[in-house]
Amino acid sequence: MTKVLKLALLGRIQLSWADEPLNGLVSAKAQALLCYLAVTAQPHSRQALAGLLWGELPEADARRNLRGVVMKLRQFVAPYLTISNQTIAFDRASLYWLDVEVLTTAASRHTVADIGRLRQAVALYRGDFMADFQVGYAPAFEEWLMWQRATLQETVLVAYLQLAQLCGEQGQYGEGIDYLRRVLQLDSVREEAHRQLMWLLALNGQRAVALTQYDACREILMAELGIMPSQETADLAERIRTGEIRPATGEQKARREGQPEIRDDMAEPPPFMAGPPITYPARFFGRQRELSRLFNLLKRRPLQNGAIIGPRRSGKTSLLHHLKAITTAPLPQMRSEQRQDWLPSPQDYCWVFVDFQDHRLGELANLLPYLLEQMELPVPQPCHLDDFLDVVSEHLQRPTVVLLDEMEVALQRYPELDDAFWESLRSLATNQVNGNLAFILASAERPYDLAQHSGYGSPFFNIFGYMATLGPLTEAEAQALIASSPLPFTAEDTAWIMQESGRWPILLQILCRECLLALEEGETGGHWRQEALRQMAPFSRLLDEF
Repeated sequence: MTKVLKLALLGRIQLSWADEPLNGLVSAKAQALLCYLAVTAQPHSRQALAGLLWGELPEADARRNLRGVVMKLRQFVAPYLTISNQTIAFDRASLYWLDVEVLTTAASRHTVADIGRLRQAVALYRGDFMADFQVGYAPAFEEWLMWQRATLQETVLVAYLQLAQLCGEQGQYGEGIDYLRRVLQLDSVREEAHRQLMWLLALNGQRAVALTQYDACREILMAELGIMPSQETADLAERIRTGEIRPATGEQKARREGQPEIRDDMAEPPPFMAGPPITYPARFFGRQRELSRLFNLLKRRPLQNGAIIGPRRSGKTSLLHHLKAITTAPLPQMRSEQRQDWLPSPQDYCWVFVDFQDHRLGELANLLPYLLEQMELPVPQPCHLDDFLDVVSEHLQRPTVVLLDEMEVALQRYPELDDAFWESLRSLATNQVNGNLAFILASAERPYDLAQHSGYGSPFFNIFGYMATLGPLTEAEAQALIASSPLPFTAEDTAWIMQESGRWPILLQILCRECLLALEEGETGGHWRQEALRQMAPFSRLLDEF
């Protein structure tokens, strides 16, 4: 297993190597020197380092003490240092992990696509930089320590504000509110955070709480700084008080209020779709029992594995996409009655979708880096199976669900995905990541049967303790799908669609699409039904199932 030096400095100092604490490195000066070299990321002269840590001693004594500390560091972390007669540096090419670096790198990114990485980074902030750490008689180091603490606290504050902004744009108001309250815990006089918090509270339907927040802002600014809130903050409070700012219902309303829009980056699809999978949450209907059972597998550690079984075109891929999307979908992308609270802290989960119809993912050279990138983990070069296993086992800390679609293709077309590969995945999920990894696969057969028929014997296919078998929708679910039409269908057409579709989702989608098209074009009579049956014919074999 690859051994990594880990320096967790955001909070009380934690140093470890190969996941074991560096208990032998007890000297505060040795710890200080190692941390200083790692964080500053540049070579330093021996003279400068001696002055940093022993500035009050004569130079000869200071340099002698430095030599002793460097000898101690050589015993524990020699591969991570570059030492010459003149300079000492931390080797940035070595295999290490530094939380300060993770935070500052993530905080420099400002798009919705970076929100997952930024969430992970701010979670590393446990408190002040090297909290409670002290070294004696080193005023220059203490000055550097105080400067780093202030700088990194500002970095995390800006990151919290950025996350709150991104969450607001995605309609995830509760999470954004939480980040803003963290800002105010660290910096209670930051008026920008008070104002942003008032705004999100109002959009979240908490008008009274938003006005109370304004009162708190006014009291804190007066008590701490002797000033009143800015006119911008006061104007926002008045707009909230008069009801001008109401709970957001989507992009159009946000524009009407003249405020920054809550962007919906996923364009709303047509009312009915047949062909591509349903990826837009509001267009997904039914499967509530299957959703409940599958999410129950993922609510707590250890995460459990599941399989979605059903004939082709029964909706397996759409269900996988819905699992991935629904818990964090922005409100404008959902129907009002849709449930979203399936998981605790859904923003902490990482979802990885693997479509084995993409032939590129049939080669380990492409699949393994893709998995690591989607998990937001380091990608070693080269990335062989052993390297992949080392990185995941050492670095995976978030609950992670890998969705494997088109398993028949994976087993029948890709020889590189052999028993050794599948056994390695099983070992990861069951033994090496503290219960943080689960697989949900989709196939036409039960996993064990599929493996047997494809000539595989890996125990990976025995770990799926729950199998959701997809059949037709319930009558209520099918009726809800039909009722979603922007133009209402007659009772006669609705009954015909229910009968002819057998309540299979794709057949419902086709028949509803054709009925809606006839209404939009002003057709009369039942001529559209003949065309609908022709469009449905390639998938009518579903009617013989179950």
